[in-house]
Amino acid sequence: MFHNNAAVIPHWTTEMTKVINYLGPDNVFVSIVESYSDDTSSALLRGFDHKLEAMHVPHLILTDETSIPRPITTETDMYRIEFLAAVRNLVIEPLVAKGGYDRLLFTNDIFFQAESVVELLHTKNGEYDMACSMDFQHSGLYDLWVLRDRLGRLVSSLWPYFLEDAGFRAVMADEPAPVFACWNGIASMRAEPFLPPSLRRGDHLSTTPRAQPLPTTHPLYARVGANGSSPAAAPALRFRASAPGECFSSESFNLPYDLRRVFALEAMYVNPRVITAYRWKYYVWFKYITRHWAVKWFIDNVENGNGIHLAKYVLGNPAEIWQWDGGECHPGPVRYFWLV
Repeated sequence: MFHNNAAVIPHWTTEMTKVINYLGPDNVFVSIVESYSDDTSSALLRGFDHKLEAMHVPHLILTDETSIPRPITTETDMYRIEFLAAVRNLVIEPLVAKGGYDRLLFTNDIFFQAESVVELLHTKNGEYDMACSMDFQHSGLYDLWVLRDRLGRLVSSLWPYFLEDAGFRAVMADEPAPVFACWNGIASMRAEPFLPPSLRRGDHLSTTPRAQPLPTTHPLYARVGANGSSPAAAPALRFRASAPGECFSSESFNLPYDLRRVFALEAMYVNPRVITAYRWKYYVWFKYITRHWAVKWFIDNVENGNGIHLAKYVLGNPAEIWQWDGGECHPGPVRYFWLV
């Protein structure tokens, strides 16, 4: 998905071309949607379209896409989440039409290295249901609206990010950390849940009834939550907005949440070695400067958090954090507080 991303697209297409060459053009399908841009994003992507054609890479690149009405405001509200969910679902339509793929790799409009994508794909030697990069901004880790530790709790924007022991120790060791949900720039996940039951190969989805029933607030409760059906029989996974009674969340949170609750796929990790950012200066800072051996030694052995990492990043009033089936819920994307 791209929108007014002329500054990042040349870098993105260069690095993604390297990834395609590594994986093999016959083993990938590239799907891109660009919409409502008023810069040169569409022209740049048309150039990438021609390049993929010359490389004989199966692909579908939609530019100047306006079939999905864009909200008047870009404020984070239900209308914006519904729009983003619809666009992401448009991106994955070729998967259903083509089938035959093992993994979906989503990327945001980010700076990254091709080697980082390969690193992500090989997280835990490929034994994962979903694996995510880490995305950064000026103050540290960026997408904290989505990320939850393995217990479903809110996290910190500062290294080592997690307050619970398993995640804390994993990041300290520069190893993948188990999480409840993530997205954070790049996300790799199993493709099978996105297919209708008739097209699934049955490799990874259980055919026995779920051990944990869906909550009554889940939009699929009436279809699969109350009748004891199995993950393998669940409808095709799609991005969605939050339902009434659920924590107001982004479509990028609801997707891993549904992978867990609907499809019983729970092996989810963030890989701290996979660094991404939305602006070049932050990418350079977190990819190279903070990971220089001398700086990293100081962070690991001298600074070592100094208690600052114990501050959760909260959207809204910290006193109004509440617990739901998806873990701790940010009170609302209104104001930013440190919670110590």
